[in-house]
Amino acid sequence: MPGTALSPLLLLLLLSWASRNEAAPDQDEIDCLPGLAKQPSFRQYSGYLRASDSKHFHYWFVESQNDPKNSPVVLWLNGGPGCSSLDGLLTEHGPFLIQPDGVTLEYNPYAWNLIANVLYIESPAGVGFSYSDDKMYVTNDTEVAENNYEALKDFFRLFPEYKDNKLFLTGESYAGIYIPTLAVLVMQDPSMNLQGLAVGNGLASYEQNDNSLVY
Repeated sequence: MPGTALSPLLLLLLLSWASRNEAAPDQDEIDCLPGLAKQPSFRQYSGYLRASDSKHFHYWFVESQNDPKNSPVVLWLNGGPGCSSLDGLLTEHGPFLIQPDGVTLEYNPYAWNLIANVLYIESPAGVGFSYSDDKMYVTNDTEVAENNYEALKDFFRLFPEYKDNKLFLTGESYAGIYIPTLAVLVMQDPSMNLQGLAVGNGLASYEQNDNSLVY
């Protein structure tokens, strides 16, 4: 039985579909980062994730410097509430740190992306470059958890090559609220390979925190 030849148009459409499902979004890739004396060997991306019909969360994703295909994906959320997660990227454990002159970047020898793919998301809407179409920025913990979950799902839609990698949810300060409430939703999603949580200096309860302070 003779084979069926694919038309050039159909072949082009299939290749286009495959590229969208096997590779990161080219339009978000950072080609050159000012402040660095030498551009990094690893790939990095910055853009927006859909957190709801009206909310758009800014993200910055840095691939692992060591075998990104098999390295875990680590989500980082700063706390506050209202602190940008770029604080964690540029002053704590990102691949490069802002120097005192406010312009120069230096590589961080203790960067998390030495062994992991790290995703920094600015949450909730109104923090950093994240925004809401309707300018409504009043929110609550339940809504933020849902928005963070939708943003994480959108990340794996944009970066399907990482959907089977081990996933860790991490953060600090008010992420003591963000991370557990997000984890409840992620644990119900079999498409995400959640392996663990980590929270540093986390807030669990204002009452408990205040009553446990040593004056």
